[in-house]
Amino acid sequence: MEPADVTTFIPKDRLKHLVLLSGLDIVNNSFHKSIFSSFQTRSLASDCCPLTYKIFTPENIIEIPKLIKNQSRILRYDWPLKYTQIYPAAIVLFYDLNWSTINWEEKKRELETKIDALRNVIQKDGKPHNKGVTKEENDKLCNPKAAEILSLVKLKNNQLFVIPDTESTLYNFIFRLEKQFYELTPLFYQECIRKIRSRNIPNNNSVLLIRQQFKLAFLSELRQDNHTAMRNYKLAYQKCAELDMVDRDAYEILSVASAINYKICQLSFQNNLIRESFTQYVKHQNTFFNRKCGIYPDPYIAKIEFNLWKREQCVLFAKLFEKAISNGLLAIIHKNPGIYYQSAAEFQRYANIYIKEMLTTISYNENNIVKEDILSFNKDLSKTHTIYFGQRPWRVLTDLMPDNVFDSNYESCALFTLQSKLMPNYQQTIQLYNMAMKHFEKFQAHRFQTRIKSQIADELISSGNYKQAQLYLYDILMEYYKSRNFILTQSLLVKFLEIAFFNANLNDYIWAISQLSSSKQYTFLTVNVSQHTNFYTHNLINLFQGIIPAPLKSGVIPIIDTELNGIFNKWQQTLSDKPIFKINLTGLICFLEISVSLTQVLDDNDEYCNDNCILAKVNIFNDLNCDISFRKLTLYIEDCCKVPSIVTNDVLENATLKLHRNNIVIEKNSEKTYFFYFNPEKLNTKFLTSNIQIESLVLSEIALSKTLVNGSFHWDFPINDPSSSVIFKRHQLPLNTTVLTNNLNFYFGEKFLLPIKICNSSKLKELSNLECTITLSNHEINHIDVKADKKIYLLDPYTKAKVNSYTQIIEFLSIDKSFLLDIQFDTDKPNDFYIHLNIKSNDENSSFFKSFKISTIQPIKWNCTIVSLANEILNQITNNTHSMIQFDFETCTEMVITSVIWNLNSYLTPTSQVCENYTLEAYQNIEHSSILTYLITFIASLPFGKDESINLGKITISWKRPLTNFVNNTTIDLGIFPIIHLPITIQSQILLSSSLIIRKPIPVQYTFKNNYYKALTFKVTLDISEAFMFCGDKEQTLTLMPGEVFENCLTLFALTAGRLPYPKLNLSLVDDSNTEFPKIYQELALKSLPTRIFVMSTGKS
Repeated sequence: MEPADVTTFIPKDRLKHLVLLSGLDIVNNSFHKSIFSSFQTRSLASDCCPLTYKIFTPENIIEIPKLIKNQSRILRYDWPLKYTQIYPAAIVLFYDLNWSTINWEEKKRELETKIDALRNVIQKDGKPHNKGVTKEENDKLCNPKAAEILSLVKLKNNQLFVIPDTESTLYNFIFRLEKQFYELTPLFYQECIRKIRSRNIPNNNSVLLIRQQFKLAFLSELRQDNHTAMRNYKLAYQKCAELDMVDRDAYEILSVASAINYKICQLSFQNNLIRESFTQYVKHQNTFFNRKCGIYPDPYIAKIEFNLWKREQCVLFAKLFEKAISNGLLAIIHKNPGIYYQSAAEFQRYANIYIKEMLTTISYNENNIVKEDILSFNKDLSKTHTIYFGQRPWRVLTDLMPDNVFDSNYESCALFTLQSKLMPNYQQTIQLYNMAMKHFEKFQAHRFQTRIKSQIADELISSGNYKQAQLYLYDILMEYYKSRNFILTQSLLVKFLEIAFFNANLNDYIWAISQLSSSKQYTFLTVNVSQHTNFYTHNLINLFQGIIPAPLKSGVIPIIDTELNGIFNKWQQTLSDKPIFKINLTGLICFLEISVSLTQVLDDNDEYCNDNCILAKVNIFNDLNCDISFRKLTLYIEDCCKVPSIVTNDVLENATLKLHRNNIVIEKNSEKTYFFYFNPEKLNTKFLTSNIQIESLVLSEIALSKTLVNGSFHWDFPINDPSSSVIFKRHQLPLNTTVLTNNLNFYFGEKFLLPIKICNSSKLKELSNLECTITLSNHEINHIDVKADKKIYLLDPYTKAKVNSYTQIIEFLSIDKSFLLDIQFDTDKPNDFYIHLNIKSNDENSSFFKSFKISTIQPIKWNCTIVSLANEILNQITNNTHSMIQFDFETCTEMVITSVIWNLNSYLTPTSQVCENYTLEAYQNIEHSSILTYLITFIASLPFGKDESINLGKITISWKRPLTNFVNNTTIDLGIFPIIHLPITIQSQILLSSSLIIRKPIPVQYTFKNNYYKALTFKVTLDISEAFMFCGDKEQTLTLMPGEVFENCLTLFALTAGRLPYPKLNLSLVDDSNTEFPKIYQELALKSLPTRIFVMSTGKS
């Protein structure tokens, strides 16, 4: 039997108090439906009290039938259900009542009858009853009428509530009502606990003690008293652990222990007692997992049930662990739910093994009858007899017989039904393994994952799913080879080979046996190596000659004689078709060990260069105890940049170079070397780059006597591997190049010109008709096109058009003479790239290559900001207001600045000099990393509300390098800034051309302008300052029409000399204008005013 389901006996979620709602007609009354929906919504909220609400139904009318009990059993199956689904902690009666109804007395009696009926129906003491009343009118009668009802029905003040009759305030009332319920409901559970404690139970009756402690713990948990619940659960668990494991009762004891352990671990996780939950689970394992499983009802059944029970314990704890992690618990690689799911899968796997063994031992006869209903509880029987948790269905009646007498025929029937129903559940095992692997993937625990994959493969083999098992085995083997872990490959290869033999799959069989026939597969094994390798070698050679291989008989797949004949027939059919195999042995330990190398051979006889030939060296070691020969060896050589990650037949067919060697013979246990020579410059097909490699090696067409099965073995080589690749030097022309500039860093604004002097360094020969090809590349050596978004171009020397490459001819170059090649390029973005210079002779047998790294950078690093006249940094431009552009920059090289020109946006009117030209004597000589600042004042004049942002324009800095006379122009975009349209702008000036003198009149003029398209009314207030005396209006309320300008003059008398604060204004919009413009607009308008004035004393002129 499957283990008893704990989650159907005990709720798996947090326990809640049951509240029954009576008197609600949720079908016909919309307001009643709203009340019930509000309660349901509150029960799902994260901050709700632990209450669950149900409509009162006849099922809640508790009529306790007199059931036949068995006091030797432990826990009634339906006992927890009573307190979570049937027995309410509170009953709420909803009654529609109008305080001013003319039938008040009749309504009172009807209400009293309903409450008495509820009290009579549910015979449980200590249950509070709450009543809700819906008010309609005449709220003044509420208090006296409510007191009258409380006295009549004998309820307390906190048990009567008046619900508002509007849905808008209903939810808040339900929220308060919920808290009141939660104060009353624990009283019911407290009364139940008191009754259970009052029962007199002998100390030597362990079954009754377990039952009592479990009930106390469960009710304490319902009361949310988790501390007491934990203590009682632990006492019950301890008593359960002390029970004798009688064979006939073992299933029940394990079920009860499982339920109690589940509750202890669950509460520990809920209360953040993490260490205690793990301690309890380890204790549970030590207490029960190592016990003997017994022999009831059958030795095999006992073993199977015990392993299934252990599986269930692991799964239950893993799910609790998962839930704790979702609530914030941090898991680690050696303590996560995956470990427990893996353990559960292993126990299920053991159960599958025992089931498989059991099925081979069952003997069928006529007396064996399968009764499926014997394994389930009869509904009629549950109406007369008490069902206990963990009780076997066929023992409900037999357990009541005196002296443990039982019907042997009935037991035999139950046993046979059990045996006939049990089947290996491989899918369950694989599902548990996959759940474990998901958790290990989160921690990137590759070793754990590999181990689980191996276990899944074994289970798939046991289930007969050989195709899927092979995929897992192949995946594991590739991981082992990749990590160079060769210890476990042999056992996996044996499984792979067995499956390939069973399926008569030629390619898979040769792939596996090619590795098993190598002696290096047994380096870490204490076995007779020669015996194993000889067996596999013999099978491999026989297979090449068309002979069916001998079965391995490793026990991985148990094959009987009848199945073996069928397998031989499949092999016969496969071999009769003369199949051609193709085996990739890259990176594997097999009977052929391949190593390759590419090197360049030096030849000093050539006048121009000393390197022109490539040597490819191939070493082949035969690890078999017999000679092996092939008709052809093929080397595929390709540019490194063209080698893909996965080499296919199409890739090999299109390889740049193929080298062949026929009649390859390698003697047993020996190595042979083959050499291939080629000149890459004299081939029909040219390599794109100088970096080439051996892409693949193929040995094809086995040459043995009577060879019937043929094919090829492939080896692919890593990209840019030092042993299989080489960067060869081409046949070079006797040329030298010199860059006629000190620095290859070019700055924007100057001419991008790279002058290169090409010199004939030969002492013997003049050169003619040299073809110079100039290209752009992203790589120093290999030609890789620059991306289009970099916007880099070469300038054709004749047409000045932007091109990606061009060719220039050097018609004649004498000995020790040179040719000046000016390479011009263009870009408007900072970039790093390479210019490749390729020079070829007219016969194309010799060439010259040189690359130059170019960097284009800005000559300066800059920052542009908007500054007010008061030197405050602004984040935006204020329209119709004087502001400044501050351009700060840092030089990246030494330079001499000759001029600065501002080219502002047409909407920005400069109010200071826009061009600064320096004479030769006044040139600004700037050192590297110097910091300079240029300022220009302006006023923005945009139509009100036209744009939200504006481009400031550009600044052009003319400069030259210190040692040159060529002037460069660097133009910089000043950027885009947001613009704020102020409804009112304010300007101020002092109407006095002479110096300001203390205690002399100082006329000050303020100019106000309405920029808005509506009339604006605003109040202007002058701040009183101790530094001045004022003459004029200190407060004015102005109304300006659209575009109107108002000028206001004040006279000041300075009372002290020095730098004094400029008289401040306060501006505030009145009437309806306030709502249209935020206060920040008023503050920005005032920032355009000067901040200081300078006043002199009377003694100075």
